Amino acid sequence: MTVPPALARRTRWPSWVPFGALVSIEFLTVMDAAVVNIALPGIQHDLGYGHTEISWVVNCYLIAFAGLLLASGRLADVVGRRRLFVAGTAVFTAASAGCGLAAEPWQLLTGRALQGVGAALVVPAALALITDIYPEGPARVRALGIFSSMGAVAAPFGLALGGLLTEIDWHLIFWINVPLGVIITTVALTALPASSRTPAPVDLIGAVAASGTLSLLALAAVSLEADGPAAGSTIGAGVGAAAFGLLLLLRQKHAAHPLVPPALLRIRSVVVGNAIFVLVGTVMLGTFFFVTLYLQETRGLAPLQATLAYLPIPLATLVGTRLAPWIIGRIGPYDALGVGLLLQSVALAAWAVVGSADGPLAVTLTAPTVPWALGMGVSIVSSFVICTSGVPGHVAGAASGLATTAHQGGGAVGLALVAALAGAVGGLDNEPASLAHATQLAGYHAGVWALAGVAFIGAALTRALRGPAGTGGRRTAWPASHHHDRSRGSARNTVAESLGWHH
Repeated sequence: MTVPPALARRTRWPSWVPFGALVSIEFLTVMDAAVVNIALPGIQHDLGYGHTEISWVVNCYLIAFAGLLLASGRLADVVGRRRLFVAGTAVFTAASAGCGLAAEPWQLLTGRALQGVGAALVVPAALALITDIYPEGPARVRALGIFSSMGAVAAPFGLALGGLLTEIDWHLIFWINVPLGVIITTVALTALPASSRTPAPVDLIGAVAASGTLSLLALAAVSLEADGPAAGSTIGAGVGAAAFGLLLLLRQKHAAHPLVPPALLRIRSVVVGNAIFVLVGTVMLGTFFFVTLYLQETRGLAPLQATLAYLPIPLATLVGTRLAPWIIGRIGPYDALGVGLLLQSVALAAWAVVGSADGPLAVTLTAPTVPWALGMGVSIVSSFVICTSGVPGHVAGAASGLATTAHQGGGAVGLALVAALAGAVGGLDNEPASLAHATQLAGYHAGVWALAGVAFIGAALTRALRGPAGTGGRRTAWPASHHHDRSRGSARNTVAESLGWHH
């Protein structure tokens, strides 16, 4: 990846180092949301969590992460993206050390929540820094492709890494973040450019309303999965989310400096793209969830065996993200997103048909999930490109926070809803090993069919991005191929540029 000369001149570091810091923190934060899943049995045994408590090792991270993403995106514009990037990385690193030292259940839950806070601060800032460094066009597509590939590969890689480290000691899944976080913080302080700041205060009321809405919405979804729709926790969290959501809407209308700048809401690619990004995140996190359950519960694989079975998925995801700039150069980001989602829908439907409690994994898992992973890689890169295209520089942080909220926060809520559906159909609870494989599979299949439907709806919604560059009437400075120039020579040149062959 070539960093622009303007950036290279500002630092004594090699040109690839600043960009490497940005993609590395994206990898770490997404990986950390997944790495604990395989380690949960060992954590439960060592720290004495109850069956209903152990899920909060995951939920504390996701709720804190989802709740703060939107506010931190706007904060990046106001206080400066590099400053927020450094602060978020420091919080994430310190919290990881706290998790590694945890000897009591409450200590680990506190550390996980603080990890979520650090991740929420750093990810929108990293994405906004990329839009600062790279102008819109092929260079940014390349950068977003690599950035997205880190996020897309991180979740399955985290599940695999969790299996390997858990064989030694589950504390290592947190300690591994500490030296990496220190290195990233050091690089960020000396190599990243100081971004401009927007001279406007942060809307604190709007930030509280947004965080309350997203956090309680995630809590309601988690409670729905664990306790059912009639539980007091589900109803209470749902009512609270609605109340905060109403406050957020009123504040957006009347605040002098609203959390989501009105300029963003006038760009069709931002509005529709983020709606589709919620579906992309739901399909990604939901599929990883069911793959994990399928390997460990239905097939009864040990962590190391599950790790080996996972390997084709991150490899296929990486291929998909590397192919994405070429595909975008040929057919544009909107058609690329539609194709990626349609491929995911077909692959998930196939998995729902062939997935069984026996039979070779090459047929019952690998054959359908590899094309799914390819489609997912293309979809994530295309979504990031769409959600950040045509965005004025002074609100790039808010746009990045909105995109990350849609992908990770919206995806976490969608995951809980799909998991609740699977639980209702198959009777899945916190002790799935006690259930017959046929009952488990009935729930898994219902969830996978639902994800196939979500992907298909997302593919259909890409039609709403049609219009002049998908921006609701305002053309965006895309390369010629993004305007569907079918000239073979023009397409070939743009593709070569998007892949970094011409410099």
